[in-house]
Amino acid sequence: SGFIDVIQLLLDHSDKIELNGRDFNGTTAFMQPCHSGGYDAVQLLLDHSDKIELNAKANRGITAFMFACHSGHKAVLQLLLDNSDKIELNAKDDNECTAFMHACKNGNTGVVRLLLDHSDKIELNAKTDTGLTAFRFACNLGRTDVVQLLLDHSDKIELNARDDNEWTAFMHACQNGPTDVVKLLLD
Repeated sequence: SGFIDVIQLLLDHSDKIELNGRDFNGTTAFMQPCHSGGYDAVQLLLDHSDKIELNAKANRGITAFMFACHSGHKAVLQLLLDNSDKIELNAKDDNECTAFMHACKNGNTGVVRLLLDHSDKIELNAKTDTGLTAFRFACNLGRTDVVQLLLDHSDKIELNARDDNEWTAFMHACQNGPTDVVKLLLD
């Protein structure tokens, strides 16, 4: 809930409590402020990374970094990117999706732009176990703004990557009918 004084008190008494306990969704105390945008709480917990499992996975394999990408809290996301020596930025969930893939699927251009700005740390062309990429997800789901952003960074994005069925993102877009995306790709 962002009560910094309480968080500090709990950290000070970490020998008496379980700091990395999980709720019924497998969510940890660190994941909560990453999801809700609690910048100060995230910073405090990062400062105590020797006691906190920063890369724990909740149900379905979701990490705190994935929660931050999904929620779109750019200040928290930047904080996590600045601590990339402690955070697994390219971890995969149970569906083999990375945080970058989630951002592209969700159509959050602000998050995608921020991750593209850190392309030295983010695997932009990571694939699921069936060969799907972030670019393919964006095209298939009709995320026009994200597709344009990725096209603008075509020097970093493998636009013609093929999945296990030898299909490209363009083929998927044509099959699924997001007309705006097909037009962007043709242009």
